[in-house]
Amino acid sequence: MPSAHVTRIVWSRRCGLHKLVAFACWSRSPLKHSVSLYSSDSPIRDQVNQSTVVVPKDMSVSQYLLQDAGKRASHTALIDGKTDRRISFERLQDDIHTLTSAFYHLGLRHRDIVTMYATNVPEIAHVFCSVTDNGAALSLANSQLTADDLASQLRQTRSRLLITTPDCADTALAASALSPYTQEVICIGQAPGCRPLSDLLQNKHLPPHPRIHIKPDSTTALIPFSSGTTGPPKGVMLSHINIISDLCQLRHPLFVRMSGEEDVTLCALPTMHIAGIVLGMCLPLSQGAPTIVLPRYNPQDFLQAVQHYRVTFSQVVPSIISFMAKHPMVDKFDVSSFTKILSGAAALSKELTEAFIDRLNINGIMQGYGMTEASPATHVSPRGFSKHGSIGVPLPLTHSKIVDTVTGADLGPGKEGEVCVKGPQVMMGYLKNRTATQAAFTSDAWLRTGDLGFYDEDGYYYIIDRLKDIIKYKGYQISPCHLESIILNHPDVEDAAVVGIPTKGVGEVPRAFVVAKPGVTEKVLTDLVAEHVAPYRHLRGGVEFVENIPRNPSGKILRRVLRDRKMSRQERQKVWGN
Repeated sequence: MPSAHVTRIVWSRRCGLHKLVAFACWSRSPLKHSVSLYSSDSPIRDQVNQSTVVVPKDMSVSQYLLQDAGKRASHTALIDGKTDRRISFERLQDDIHTLTSAFYHLGLRHRDIVTMYATNVPEIAHVFCSVTDNGAALSLANSQLTADDLASQLRQTRSRLLITTPDCADTALAASALSPYTQEVICIGQAPGCRPLSDLLQNKHLPPHPRIHIKPDSTTALIPFSSGTTGPPKGVMLSHINIISDLCQLRHPLFVRMSGEEDVTLCALPTMHIAGIVLGMCLPLSQGAPTIVLPRYNPQDFLQAVQHYRVTFSQVVPSIISFMAKHPMVDKFDVSSFTKILSGAAALSKELTEAFIDRLNINGIMQGYGMTEASPATHVSPRGFSKHGSIGVPLPLTHSKIVDTVTGADLGPGKEGEVCVKGPQVMMGYLKNRTATQAAFTSDAWLRTGDLGFYDEDGYYYIIDRLKDIIKYKGYQISPCHLESIILNHPDVEDAAVVGIPTKGVGEVPRAFVVAKPGVTEKVLTDLVAEHVAPYRHLRGGVEFVENIPRNPSGKILRRVLRDRKMSRQERQKVWGN
């Protein structure tokens, strides 16, 4: 059995990656129904033992996603939720083959990088598979980035091609002009100055591209950007095996197993985010379930899609849970099919969870946890065995532990420390940043999550605070240092610090504490920041002028002191809306 200090829930002695194995055991208690790491009693142990998780080592991401496409040729793979345009698995596979050849004849080669800057469209699946089939990697750029932000990412990745959508095309063109590496902007749709992707898909007579030899465990497939534990955004290098592993782990029957015959999924969260593309699009495709794609989340469009397509599953965030639990609009739609929900990005309160469950009359909600650096999922609450406030248990093949934040020693149940993880889904490293990569791992190769948490006697994990300073707003990551550097550019600002203020429904909003000369106003600083960053990075928590910024002897800002400052009733109403 595993050490009491390390949670190793690994489900098969025959796994392809030859990891250390220990079967999870399950409590017989009718009151708990929960994972137990310390008891061999198990009412469903046979079910676990029979459901092995084997990660194929010789497949590309595209091959894994489409391995059963031939069996489901006439079945629907993707649906445009705005137009009802449908793409069958047969058409998807054919389009990917055509687009792979087209990209090759445009000069795309092994280890090149293509950046995607777009809102959600079904063809994101085509682009991802076709780029990676050429041995290249797809980099994801948030659709709210400014031209300067996007150009910086294009230069950092040296992206040869930039893929966009009509609503993002102007910014994409402006950014590409600032990158000496970007040769062409391709639009999924029509936009002046861009080559339409449809032109490439219609070219069925190109010579076949040579078969590219891909090493799944060392070839980068996806490069989402993350602020990691500190600092500016960094490119996270995820291999084909990283992504396939997470998909294999999640499809275990106790987690997010889908049926191509019974399930209909809805992808409304941004696919330019790791969770959107892997959990929202790749996970259902790999299991043969049709996916409805909405350009972006909108409450009415979301509810209309659930009703019209009889959606059974979607990955959501707490703000969507809150809306569906409280808003009267929900009563106008038939959402009775919507019974499988995976919530991430922030913990759900017991009260909100119960309100949602009661209103939809469902058995429960799955809660998950992870990070961009882990492809992204590491923990999920098992179906029918969830605990309020818990992020669940480590996924199959995943090791997790809590370590003392000072000594690094392993801690037992109920002890608070930093959550660390290991598993085949953990990244290869940060793009062109060895220093940051080394800092992200312990000396014995555990990935530091930067989150403070603990696990209970049943092996369920809980996140209670963030060790890192990164602010998480609606699932997006915001670097305080980046905002501080902009504020400090104002000639009359002497010092500044930015912290996250907990805010209902969104996680946190950035609030600036500023030492400035008389005459500097809040509006001046919020406008200054807004001119330089994407909307999700705006100072939604406002600005507070202070006499000094608290720092420790080494000069580090004491952000907790600022977060704990009492706000006036007027300030609370401004930030929290209540």
